Amino acid sequence: MMQSQTSMTAPIGDFFTVQEDFPVNLVPLENTDQLPTDEEFETQIPELFLIASSMAENDTQKIQAIKVEQPAGSALVDFLEQQHKRMNILLGYMLRNEDDATHRFSGKEYGGGGIRVISGSPLESGQLFQAKLFFKEEALAIFCYVRLESSEALDDNDTYLCTLTFERIREEDQELLIRASLHAQSRQLKQRSKQRREQKDNAEEKADDSSNS
Repeated sequence: MMQSQTSMTAPIGDFFTVQEDFPVNLVPLENTDQLPTDEEFETQIPELFLIASSMAENDTQKIQAIKVEQPAGSALVDFLEQQHKRMNILLGYMLRNEDDATHRFSGKEYGGGGIRVISGSPLESGQLFQAKLFFKEEALAIFCYVRLESSEALDDNDTYLCTLTFERIREEDQELLIRASLHAQSRQLKQRSKQRREQKDNAEEKADDSSNS
């Protein structure tokens, strides 16, 4: 059974995971042993993916460093953050062209050890895939190789929750993925906090209306 967004997720390997929707491209390889060497893998990564990773890693660090040196509400920091957002929007638009609908799956969960996706049919255990992961909130795309660990039938018996572990991924991309999962968790916690506040306010309003009637 698929866990709710508010429940704990099952780790993949040694890494915790977070539930969040994201598009995934999975291209199955005919030979399950057809895994490239580290050197071959580096040459296969699309240049746009390298640019996205570099921007996600360097720009955020530099802006944070400037924030430490600048006073609160600094015009320079505001300007840099706005420019960074504009670049992310442009980069996100360009990355959408890398998302091939022919091989698209619906990603549901991710972490430093792998991903979980929804499939309309069970995937073959041990199957190797060339994968592209897209994260709109982070303007991030990751090229990697994953291998199917398991396919779990969901309640409707027409879809399967498939767990795939990383077989080839750059160390820096794995770190960015972990950071993205922490950001997603933070967003979800803020959203739940907002919902609780709204529920509390609504309950207080109803109580006031009842006492005044």
